[in-house]
Amino acid sequence: MQINNVQEYIDTIEKLKNKYTYSTGSIGAFNNDIVEPQFLFRGHGNHDKYKLEPKIFRTKKTQYGSITQYSQLEYNILSDFISEAKAYEKNILDNDIQAWLEIAQHHKVPTRLLDFTENPLVALYFACRSKTDTVAAVWILNEKSYEKRIWNEPFLKLTLDSQTIVNAIIEREILLFGKQQRNNLPEYKYPWIYKPRYRDERMKFQSSMFMIWGSMGGALTNMLAENDYMNFDDTEVVDPDTAGFLYALEVNPEKKSEILKQLDMLGINEKFIYPGLDGIGKSIAKKYSSD
Repeated sequence: MQINNVQEYIDTIEKLKNKYTYSTGSIGAFNNDIVEPQFLFRGHGNHDKYKLEPKIFRTKKTQYGSITQYSQLEYNILSDFISEAKAYEKNILDNDIQAWLEIAQHHKVPTRLLDFTENPLVALYFACRSKTDTVAAVWILNEKSYEKRIWNEPFLKLTLDSQTIVNAIIEREILLFGKQQRNNLPEYKYPWIYKPRYRDERMKFQSSMFMIWGSMGGALTNMLAENDYMNFDDTEVVDPDTAGFLYALEVNPEKKSEILKQLDMLGINEKFIYPGLDGIGKSIAKKYSSD
């Protein structure tokens, strides 16, 4: 499905939400016996070329075939970042690896994190901001169904349990990579979703969520089967135990500029996405440009 404006976008998300809202009955959930989807969003400007994959696992083509650029040096990369960024982030302890990992991701360092947002308009902004002639897309991920299907987690996720998994992935896959003792730790293969501590206004305004990759590298889409995807088939009876959780909503490339203007009217613009002087500067430059 391809959308042409903000209203179509919101209507489509609402339709998807309605289809994947469950009457709990025997499921044992809360909130008035109804389980509604908990959608996360990620927008990008080139649907054909983009993969749901952290930068640390991305490959490049060489005369010898495709090779992973960074993953064998993950701890080295993070350690170098900590050494140099420590002068600017004085309040974070050297051994708070999760904090440094999130800050590194925030500043475009290759990590095993992938950003999502709880705000659908923020994702749409990122999908359209390049204004290129390529088909854009917003990936929609139903966090509740993902964790039920992939992780066999209940609909109510405890923050303490979530933090335990994040810490375990960091220790096994980063700190102990290549060491024998990592084999004594529990292995978490699939990406895990969690909400970071908002350390600056940008993360807060962008309603940031992170997906941290476990031991299985590569794109999320390569880990999934056909029935893991959501759809709009009204004849399908949705089973909460087997419901899909991922959908790519395409954006008409000819409508990107128009959609950005509509988002600007709603307050979603450079000034909102990038709070501070950088955002103000970008916003003013756009205001007085002929584009």
